[in-house]
Amino acid sequence: MITGHGQTPRTDMAVRIDDGVIADVRPFSELPDIGAADVVDHSAATVAPGFVDAHVHLLFTCDVDHEQTRAGVETSRPAELALAGARNAIECLLGGVTTVRDLGDTEFITLDIRDAVNAGALPGPRILAAGPPLTTTGGHLHWCGNTVDSADEIRRATRLLCTRGVDVVKVMASGGNMTRGSNKLLPQFDTAELELIVTEAHRLGRRVAAHALNTESIRRAVRAGVDTIEHCTWVDANGDPDLDLELVKEMAERGVAATITMAGISRVLLPGFGEVGEEELRAARAMSATGSLFGDMEWARIMQAEGVHLAIASDGGVRFTPFRRFDQTIECGMAGLGATASQAIALSTLRAAQALGIDDRVGSIDVGKRADLVVIDGRLDDESARLGALRQVWRDGVLVVDDGRLTVETAPSTSGVR
Repeated sequence: MITGHGQTPRTDMAVRIDDGVIADVRPFSELPDIGAADVVDHSAATVAPGFVDAHVHLLFTCDVDHEQTRAGVETSRPAELALAGARNAIECLLGGVTTVRDLGDTEFITLDIRDAVNAGALPGPRILAAGPPLTTTGGHLHWCGNTVDSADEIRRATRLLCTRGVDVVKVMASGGNMTRGSNKLLPQFDTAELELIVTEAHRLGRRVAAHALNTESIRRAVRAGVDTIEHCTWVDANGDPDLDLELVKEMAERGVAATITMAGISRVLLPGFGEVGEEELRAARAMSATGSLFGDMEWARIMQAEGVHLAIASDGGVRFTPFRRFDQTIECGMAGLGATASQAIALSTLRAAQALGIDDRVGSIDVGKRADLVVIDGRLDDESARLGALRQVWRDGVLVVDDGRLTVETAPSTSGVR
């Protein structure tokens, strides 16, 4: 058993589930006598918490380039996007992800998908939905339809997001790769503008996630009081490495979490990844400074050593990043951070849940939490370099995936996690 806390895996363990909740965790030999029909034996496998993917885009379609993804969002009807999002939610579940935070919506479609899952009408993970991200005119993801260019517009848009029922507010603190014409090397908002977003969101009980692909945008977001920095790329205005150690320490002191996204172009760098298309390989090489995950992720290891709260996420939906292969994102964490399997799983379960503010309900195998579990072939230990195949997924104590197939037509009913 890997509990999600990052410790060495434990053996001879049992989890007792009662009404969708973890009721007991103890050695199997200490359990009271129970009927054999009530026991599911995975003694040749590893049981871990359901994965928590803290950064996905359910409406995106994993195309081979950013322009195709953008065109798909801009030219599709809402019903088509809803169907794509529902399918991707199921793909998350098939990959062992029982909770996701969606950070790239348009027309609030993911809120409807979230509500359908919560009502039991659709199979899928729990969804924390941000709605359309706040950005500037012509800024990153402006094609999602939520641009603001003044203090009044910022207040109104943030209040509207919360009124519409988002679980978290997302702001594009910098430009990004997916929007040609935005500048990923420069900020899009000043500190005072970001503070307005944080003030309104926090007043209304929502956390703020800030996309930041350069050091100055990270600095402004941290000073403004955001809760999580997405991607957290440390480069200057010329694109050169620019890790600010004092700012890293400030993040640790303020409790600002960093969501490290390990998308398809990172997965390609995994040792022994296998055959890959030339276009994907070219994109991976273009984004890699050193040619290896361990070399590329030195900054993340420094942040971790300084006490910054890290979570690993997939950026599912962007180019070359299918939702079902979250195991590869975890393996990227192992390779890039030099982490054991249990440590990397902790970064994508309990640590992710803590960053999202939902660790009282999900993220670890602890009494009182929702019975979200994944079963992985083989016994993982501190020497394991890869994860085994996914055997089963349990959500709220219900077997929802068995040997790669859905076992339910609708999702377990839940009251949500906001």
